[in-house]
Formats: sequence, structure tokens, C-alpha cells
Amino acid sequence: MKKIAVILTNTYGHSEGLRMAAGLSLLDDRVDIYLIDKDFDVKDTLAIENYLNMIKLVGIGLYSNFKKDEFNFISTADIGRKFPEYDYVIPY
Repeated sequence: MKKIAVILTNTYGHSEGLRMAAGLSLLDDRVDIYLIDKDFDVKDTLAIENYLNMIKLVGIGLYSNFKKDEFNFISTADIGRKFPEYDYVIPY
């Protein structure tokens, strides 16, 4: 089993980044999503809301360096310290 971190940094690609991260979990790899500095509204599109619901069901970790209801808060410094634990870190 691989550990994969997906970093959401593209303001306009959050739904696609969430979809990709959800797909990576299908291979039984451990996937965590990090939302860094750029917020999005979960209610913006139905796709984002659906992906987040699916992500929560399959146990993908959701982390952010700012307060957001659906994500667990983690400081930017702590995020940087976690990245060496992953086999793959994918910016999106």
C-alpha cells in the first residue's frame, strides 16, 4: 500500500482534484488531500459536494492550513513536515 498526498492549489480545479484523489483510493492506497491557501465553496458545484461526500465515506483524510468545516486544520509548517511520510505528493 502506498501513501499519497494530493495538494489542491488550483483555484478553479478543486472538483477535478477531488475526483482524482477519490479515484486514487480505489487501489487501496492511503490518500490524503491538502487544501493549501485557496478556499472554495463546497456548494459551488454539485460535483464538489458529491466528491466530498464520497471522500468522507472511503476515509480519505482532508486537511487545510486554514479553518474550513469539511477539513481538519493543520499548520503550513506541519503540512511540510508530513510530506516526507508519503510515497507520492501530487500537486493539483
